[in-house]
Amino acid sequence: MLIVAIVFILTRSTLQQNKKLNAKVQEIYTPSLEAIEDLQESISYSRVLIKHWALVQSRPDEKERLELALIMDETIPYQEMLIDSIAQRWEPRAVEIKDSLYIEIDRLDIVYGQIRSALASFEDYDDPIVVMEVEYQFLEGASLDQINSALDKALENLQKELKRNATEVNEEIDALGDRLGLIVGNLAVFVLIAGLLIAVFVSRSITKPISELKRTLLYLGKGIYPKKNIRVSDDEIGDMAFAVNRLTDGLVKTREFSNQVGQGNFAASYLPLSEDDELGHALLKMRDDLAENERILERKVIERTNEVVQKKEEIERQKEKVTELYKDLTDSINYAKRIQQAILPPESDILEIFPDSFVFYRPRNIVSGDFYWFKIAGNKKMFAAVDCTGHGVPGAFMSLVGYNVLNQVTKVFTQPAQVLNNLNRLSAETLRANGVGDDNLTDGMDLALVSIDEKTNTLEFAGAHNPIFIIRGDEFFQLQPDKMAIGAFEYGEFNFANHSFELKDGDMIYAFSDGYADQFGGPKDKKFMKKRLRELLIEISSMPDLNQQKSVLRERFFEWKMANDQVDDILIIGVRYKELN
Repeated sequence: MLIVAIVFILTRSTLQQNKKLNAKVQEIYTPSLEAIEDLQESISYSRVLIKHWALVQSRPDEKERLELALIMDETIPYQEMLIDSIAQRWEPRAVEIKDSLYIEIDRLDIVYGQIRSALASFEDYDDPIVVMEVEYQFLEGASLDQINSALDKALENLQKELKRNATEVNEEIDALGDRLGLIVGNLAVFVLIAGLLIAVFVSRSITKPISELKRTLLYLGKGIYPKKNIRVSDDEIGDMAFAVNRLTDGLVKTREFSNQVGQGNFAASYLPLSEDDELGHALLKMRDDLAENERILERKVIERTNEVVQKKEEIERQKEKVTELYKDLTDSINYAKRIQQAILPPESDILEIFPDSFVFYRPRNIVSGDFYWFKIAGNKKMFAAVDCTGHGVPGAFMSLVGYNVLNQVTKVFTQPAQVLNNLNRLSAETLRANGVGDDNLTDGMDLALVSIDEKTNTLEFAGAHNPIFIIRGDEFFQLQPDKMAIGAFEYGEFNFANHSFELKDGDMIYAFSDGYADQFGGPKDKKFMKKRLRELLIEISSMPDLNQQKSVLRERFFEWKMANDQVDDILIIGVRYKELN
């Protein structure tokens, strides 16, 4: 009783101290860390929203703008107030880090306010100077980048400090537990020694025989058979021992018989303990049933094995056929690629016609439905960006038709509108003559065709769905196409419009298909869109090296696409006009 009283007092005292320390962790450090994590999430989300505010032209009532205002005006101040209420019980070092964190949050709010004021309305995005000033804030090393770095560092330091304080409290709790365990352990050793002395005395007289019976019955209840029988005495306990020994022998024989049957020895013999031994008779019936089932299963296994072998052989034959067909198909597509590459003008020929130019060309598959075309016709230099129906093999075959017909038409016509009208006529005739078209022809092309007369500094343009962009310094011009595709109408039902434009030295001319603008990607997995393509071309148009422009287009494409698949063939042609001396 004295030992129990000592253990009770020590345990109660230790538990009270542990309770106070645990309360300190649960009431101070755990809520503090959770509140800081909530503040960190709000700051991180505000970065996403302010970037959307800066880069995406939007109205004041859009969801992202309202969310940013709610976070900066209500959520973050409330989280600061919550942290302040808990921080009254922090260590001085943690309070110091928290104050520096609040300073950086105030700086962040000021910069956010400047951006929100600069782009307060939908029309503010049309001012390029305002947009450039806002975008400057997001550059590496700018004030916003510095504030974000300082914020991240302050949050990290504050979390480390609070975790360190919580760790110290937990270590104190562990020390109290170790001390209590040491004291209780020593007392337990003492009680154990005393108990052993008492047990020796009791077991020698009464307890030992009963314990042997109990242990044997417990083992039998768990399916464990004792290695030796219980000693039988001349009393009531001896009668119980005899009965248990007989039960054990019967169970051992039952186990050996079950093992023999389980190993497939259905000829094993077994003698029930009596006529009323239900278990013994059930085992004999099980042996006979298993023997019959094994014979049935052996027949079924032989039948199934023969079926599996036949099916495997058939699968191997089909696999060989599929492999051979796939190889033939791949070889054919690769050959089609070589044919298509043969019709495309090499870079040397392009630079001979337009010395200051580039072609960004990226097929979606091995072969492409987009192709580029350059030609000198008399005193005119011509080029076109063509997007045929579909992509892959169908688009590639359509591109061969389009390329050949385009060469044939420009032997007679050089005005872009006349070229497109006759291209529509000859394309339809070519496809029908070869049996690939019908009265409801759906095969066609979208293209932008440009003709430049360097003597008169005149550009002529005609387009089927595809426009061209002309960028002159800070000025942007777009020549609109007709909303009709080549092959979408019968010859004579519609005539393409011819557009003229007076060029100046240094003008950048861009023609393209829709593959770049239709690519999915970005942070919200949306299309790149023509508006974003126009802004990108304006951005790179001032680069004097056109190979550098091409590199930027490639880099921005992969940055936008990320892990998404390419959705269409991509073609962008850039030409810088140079006046004749």
